[in-house]
Amino acid sequence: MAEGPKSIRELLVEIKDNSDRMVDLALASLYFEDEELANLVRRLEERMDELSYQFFQCAAVVSRSREEAKRLVGLLQIAVSAENISNACGDLITPVLKRMGVHPLLKDALASASEKLAKIKIREGSHLANQRLGDSKLPSTLGVWVLAIKRGESYEIPNKDTIPEPNDLLVVKGPLEGLRKVCKMCGETFKPPSPSAKFRTIRKTLAKMRDAALLSVDLAYSSVLLNLPEPAQLVGEIEEKFDRLSYKLWAETLKLAKKGEKELASMLETVRYLERITDSADLIADLMVRGIEPHPVLAEVVEETDEKISRIQVKPGSVLENRTVGELNLWATTGTYILFLERGEEFIYTPSARTKILVGDRLVLRGSYAGIEKVRRLAEAGVPEA
Repeated sequence: MAEGPKSIRELLVEIKDNSDRMVDLALASLYFEDEELANLVRRLEERMDELSYQFFQCAAVVSRSREEAKRLVGLLQIAVSAENISNACGDLITPVLKRMGVHPLLKDALASASEKLAKIKIREGSHLANQRLGDSKLPSTLGVWVLAIKRGESYEIPNKDTIPEPNDLLVVKGPLEGLRKVCKMCGETFKPPSPSAKFRTIRKTLAKMRDAALLSVDLAYSSVLLNLPEPAQLVGEIEEKFDRLSYKLWAETLKLAKKGEKELASMLETVRYLERITDSADLIADLMVRGIEPHPVLAEVVEETDEKISRIQVKPGSVLENRTVGELNLWATTGTYILFLERGEEFIYTPSARTKILVGDRLVLRGSYAGIEKVRRLAEAGVPEA
């Protein structure tokens, strides 16, 4: 049966989910130098082209008045930015698809980033074999997301109803401790990444750039989806920081190239594509910077995307009160990540492990619906969940 026409809301949800997914999968294909994963990214890029065409077609139909056209500008800008992210991801995977080779230092940099990647094989009789992914609750309990599943020769995007079978290969992202536990659940032994000590400055700089690019996208979306102008301003600051890191990386790479390390120059292409992602995030955030009123449909998009962004206030008597971010370890226990917290008029971005949570703080989190609801209950209750 042919797929019926989608609404603007449905299209925007799929566009956002796909662009988020493509960033993770493109980086994973580089890290593992996996051509089949890169092919999956290419298929998603083609799907994004279709979605964008449908979205603009739909927008042209509904914008029957000047007023409605003005309201749609913000949605169009988000759709364009998401497609730009998709195109950048399509370019990121070029070294894999063309079998040009991925420099080991780039893999080391990805291994040094805050979110780790792993491939895990499902063993016969293991805990995750023949169980719905939705029932395993990996995102909300361990902070681990299954990005793709390989069964046979090709990868597919899983959903909550997907049932992993023995010999399936999972591509996952998450914190080290979470990955270690998922390996055990699959009957595998976890082998943590061990980046080389060589070219430490370049490796650390590139890892920071990867984290900055992904953070800028999260902050841009949180700004427009929650109608908060402050994170949008930070996106511009992150873009400036990214430019400084880029200059540092280029200078260091060219210096080493003069000493005979010419292969390092191949990583500069990766930097260009990451920069396009931060530029796209800045375009999303620009809506709030210029004071364009968010379209009402964005509130519905917040509810329906795979990874949610939500704001939760800490109530008196909450078990979160006077606990540090490090003590709570929400990423590993609920699969949620604190993008920033609001404390009165102050905004504290990517709070450190020593940051203490106070009554009245409003936490802006990214994570699964179940994980965010778990934090919401902790923020309101005096007794932690079992």
